[in-house]
Amino acid sequence: MKNILIICCMFLFSCTKDVEIGAPIPVEVDYVLPQGNASAEANAKIQQLYDNYGSYFLYVFTQKDFDWTQSTSTGTTKADTVVLGAPAYAGDMVNLLEDIWLKFLPEAFKKSQGIPYRVMMADTIKQRRAGTGWPAGMEYLYFDYKVVGKSITFAGMNASLRTMTPAQKLAKKNLLIGVIWNYYISANILDVPAAFYNVSNYAATAPTSPVNAANPANLDAFRARGFLPASYNAVSGAPAEWYFASYSWPAAKTSDISSFMTAITQRTDAQLQPYLAYPLIKQKFDILVNHYKTKYNIDVRAIGNATY
Repeated sequence: MKNILIICCMFLFSCTKDVEIGAPIPVEVDYVLPQGNASAEANAKIQQLYDNYGSYFLYVFTQKDFDWTQSTSTGTTKADTVVLGAPAYAGDMVNLLEDIWLKFLPEAFKKSQGIPYRVMMADTIKQRRAGTGWPAGMEYLYFDYKVVGKSITFAGMNASLRTMTPAQKLAKKNLLIGVIWNYYISANILDVPAAFYNVSNYAATAPTSPVNAANPANLDAFRARGFLPASYNAVSGAPAEWYFASYSWPAAKTSDISSFMTAITQRTDAQLQPYLAYPLIKQKFDILVNHYKTKYNIDVRAIGNATY
């Protein structure tokens, strides 16, 4: 027993003995700011965004940066290619993103996960079309954005930023806000209130089709059940419905929330007024607007009502 006690004391003494940790190991930063020869004002804004929110706004990066993800896949995917923009337009691009996105977010949200770790600003994102024989200038498909992990790449950092009309800026805002909002939801940065799904009855019989302006009775019944269009024509504003026929009904919950997210972040009060006359649409609309204001302090109607 005495020997056991001595061994235990020796063990305890050894556990409490100080051990030198050694010199600290320096942690290298992922990117060094300022990156390049953008204007001093642009570089200062980018530095301030990093200092405030821990997010890199990059205009110099590699194809590997653009494609980088933690996950791997055995499937075959078409590779997108990124083309860097001229540094002279970096400030214009930061200003655009501020005006159509960042200014609508509260400080606390931006400091948490409201801005991805990497926001990459490029001239072009393109993908070579399958097959051969395409006419000159049509070999590629072009994209406005790409989301990979905790990074978003935005295309358009070029001279077009300096000639953008108010209508073009509004269209760009609606497009990119939709992308960013989907990123927030899919990454669980924002959530959808359960109460939203308790309003419309997804277990009921499928709506009568076709649902379109040529069949006003079907369209009115569809609205009365609390359902909005999926999208709106950028020029005419004409709605396009997500419900085509009974085969669309099993995905009703997903289509429903997607259509309302579009409405609350991309449509003005005037544009929504005819739809909000339907009680169930108004109820679901209010649930979402109040949820994002109360839980995240995001005024989604300021986003939807923005004009330029």
